[in-house]
Amino acid sequence: MSRKTHLQLFMLMAATLFVSACSSPTLYLTTEGYSEAQQAELRAQLEQLNYTVETTRIQIPEAFPDTTISVNPAFRDIPFLERLEALLQATTGVSVHNMRFGEGNHAYFGKNIGIYIRNPESKQQRFANPFLRSAQCPQQDGLLKIETDGSFQLEYVYYADDEQNLNYLNGLWRWHESTLSLLFSDGTEQHLEHRRSEVATYQGMRPSDIYTPVNEHSEAIVNCNYQVIHMR
Repeated sequence: MSRKTHLQLFMLMAATLFVSACSSPTLYLTTEGYSEAQQAELRAQLEQLNYTVETTRIQIPEAFPDTTISVNPAFRDIPFLERLEALLQATTGVSVHNMRFGEGNHAYFGKNIGIYIRNPESKQQRFANPFLRSAQCPQQDGLLKIETDGSFQLEYVYYADDEQNLNYLNGLWRWHESTLSLLFSDGTEQHLEHRRSEVATYQGMRPSDIYTPVNEHSEAIVNCNYQVIHMR
């Protein structure tokens, strides 16, 4: 991913988090390693603070401590922050890290607050396959490149008028509970469910990791299966 594209991506991600000061204050909640029931319970507790609560699917940067909140440098409601920190510490059992200057390209306007909670007992699994090839994808051929910085690039060839055309899609990825989630730079999403199988090759049957799309995406290449065949 080029530096320009990477910057544009984070600007777009930040734009989805920025809300004007005149809007209702919002808590943007991002979690890793918690069940749906645990997330729902935490959200219900946060709503008792009289803030709007929205969940996000962005990846928590590795550098963030397990329980982190991000506020605007001008935020001055210290009693509210103390209540929020006490609630989060009681819920997670770890100290809360408070950041105010947009670390990791995560920043908020006005009274909006970002909350990042990673379950220390269930660390997010590292993604094992950095390159995924499309499979069973008529008239298209795609290569999904998974980067260690949390970004991805989907490079694909499509055929039109007997010519090959090369195109790229970029975004952020997240791996959680056997699902690879892709957040594209235009704000759309796709989720690929992982399973293990065997496929026929010139070396006979070989193990394979297969990723099957869950959603219907506007780009046909995003709706293809992706796989890795282990030849050794």
